[in-house]
Amino acid sequence: MSVRVRGWCKRGASLVGALTCLAMMLSLAACGGASDVSPSPSDASASETSAKRTNAGSALILLPDDGITLSQSTPLNKWTKLGGDLVESLVTHGFDEDDIETVKSKTIDEQIDAVDEYVAGHGSQATSDPSGSARETRDTSSGKATIVIAPVADPDDATRQYGDYITQTAEQSDGDQTTKSVEHLASALNAAKKAGVSVVLVANEVEGFAPDAYVRMSTVKEIAYTQATLTASKLALARATSRNPKSIEIMLPASDDETNKEAFAGIWQALGPYFRSGAAISPSGLLDSSSDEGSWSRVVFEAPNQDAAKTEFVHRLDANGESPSHPSIDGVIAMNDMVAAGVTDALADMGYKGSAADINPEITIGGIVGNITGNKDLKKGKVPEPQNNGSSTGERQSPSEKGGTTVGSEDDPAWPIVTGYGVYLSNILQVVNGHQWSTGLENRKQYAEDIALTVKALNMGDELDTTDGLRLSDTTEMSGRKVPTIHEDIVSVSASNLKKTLIDPGYIRPADAGL
Repeated sequence: MSVRVRGWCKRGASLVGALTCLAMMLSLAACGGASDVSPSPSDASASETSAKRTNAGSALILLPDDGITLSQSTPLNKWTKLGGDLVESLVTHGFDEDDIETVKSKTIDEQIDAVDEYVAGHGSQATSDPSGSARETRDTSSGKATIVIAPVADPDDATRQYGDYITQTAEQSDGDQTTKSVEHLASALNAAKKAGVSVVLVANEVEGFAPDAYVRMSTVKEIAYTQATLTASKLALARATSRNPKSIEIMLPASDDETNKEAFAGIWQALGPYFRSGAAISPSGLLDSSSDEGSWSRVVFEAPNQDAAKTEFVHRLDANGESPSHPSIDGVIAMNDMVAAGVTDALADMGYKGSAADINPEITIGGIVGNITGNKDLKKGKVPEPQNNGSSTGERQSPSEKGGTTVGSEDDPAWPIVTGYGVYLSNILQVVNGHQWSTGLENRKQYAEDIALTVKALNMGDELDTTDGLRLSDTTEMSGRKVPTIHEDIVSVSASNLKKTLIDPGYIRPADAGL
């Protein structure tokens, strides 16, 4: 396997080549006179295994260069980690490491260069049929080649807080130069397909290009909807009423307007019915029964860092330290782990006590996901409709039920549930102790397995929909074609399932969770 970072200096290549030739000559000299010796069974077995792996073909993995991150206050899922998992899965499925090349790029133009170089070495000439369209010609005896590419995107700082794997469309980037680069990338990938090289597109679509398979990662809307759905279930909002509502604060870190709208739409899809009925209220008063999808601008705030999130949360609850009152709050949708860390810091400083374990302990994340989705995509789950009246039994009462006082006037220091996303290592202990009820991440290792199976199937000429172990979710319309699509559910994590979801698969070490 080779790993390259586009744009790095290539000095030393001649020296490496000379040393390689010298090593080959010494090897041949050492083998002289032994050509008539029969290979041992183990040698024959090794040769057979090598042949099988070579027959799997070759693969180029083109991922954005996410640099080196030393901080623990960053999302767990990075492109580098997906690349490592993918190489491991490819080798498991019969690829020789020498036939796998990984290239990290900082720009789309660098990815175009890598595609062109790879096709020049692995593609075959495209001929034209009588209709004038390109027809692929391949030397199948030597194995096919597949490019796996996640086009370089330029997300803003708020979007980066969710991790690298956010599905965007490359055409949404600003600037004429970026538009031209995307057009050139589409041309390069189309040329690759015509030359007989298959293409698997990951995360970001490219306008004007239809790959052989598409790996769709989660959108900001799905991340938001997941947190809102989990919150609705954990707080048993279906049993809440306008006489006994639940107090939920939505902390939406500012991105561009379209992303803000998308995120709030996901939240409102799950929680809108409860706010409209009065079963859910906003402790800050920013949302009420008349709010709708257009109310996103009321809950957006600038969140450059954890301290900014903490300051915003304290301001919303009007807790300036001069009053002993603890406004009643049942849940906080923080969107990402950075904001969640600011919220939990504020709650601790304000004197809230307890943890998420004190709230409906019989309702766990594993049970919620299983009950709502029936082991299907969470975005397809339906949130129960709120009740019209009555009261919830066995639940913490809101200020409006406890004597008819206004929201925030009753002292209620019980710790709320706080949701986030990204699985920041710096937040793991807060998840373990229940101060942050949930976090989440993409199922990176399953995606690596899915992509490896896809690459092998394409190289072997097999149909994707009949490939054993490969889970296709649906198809995606691209450039007039329906492209087979892979999509995995978001992995939601809390203290109750942290070992199963993070430690056992190898995402984190036990020490990261204080175990």
